[in-house]
Amino acid sequence: MAAGWVTVLQMVPWGEVIKNAPKVADGAVKLWNSVSKKKVYDENGSEVTDVLVATDIAAVEQLEHRLYAAEQTISDLQAQVVQSAEVIKELASQNTQLVAQIESNRKAVTVLGVALALAILAGSVQAVILFSA
Repeated sequence: MAAGWVTVLQMVPWGEVIKNAPKVADGAVKLWNSVSKKKVYDENGSEVTDVLVATDIAAVEQLEHRLYAAEQTISDLQAQVVQSAEVIKELASQNTQLVAQIESNRKAVTVLGVALALAILAGSVQAVILFSA
C-alpha cells in the first residue's frame, strides 16, 4: 500500500510545484501583510477613531474624515481581493496539475494491474501444462 503512494508521489511534477511555490508564498505573504491589522489614518495623517460630537461643524468634519478613511479602506480591500484572486489562481493551477498527474497514475496502475493479472494467469496455465505432462 505504501509503495503505491510512493509511486504516486514520484510521478508528481515536483519541479513545477517547487517552481511555483515561491509565487504562491509571495502572494500569501502579500495577502497576509495587506490583511493584517492596520491603523486607519485620515488625509491629515491623524489616526481615525470614534467620533465625539461636540458641535455640528465638528461632527461634519469628523464624518468627512471617517468617510475618507472608509474610502481608503475600501480601496485597500479591493487590492486585497485582487491579490487573493491571484493566489487562488496559482493554487488552482497547481491543483489542476496534481489532479491530472494523479489521473494519469491511476490509469497506469490499472494497466499494470491488468498486465500483472494476465502474467499470473499465463504463468499458472504454463505451470499446469508443465506439471500435468
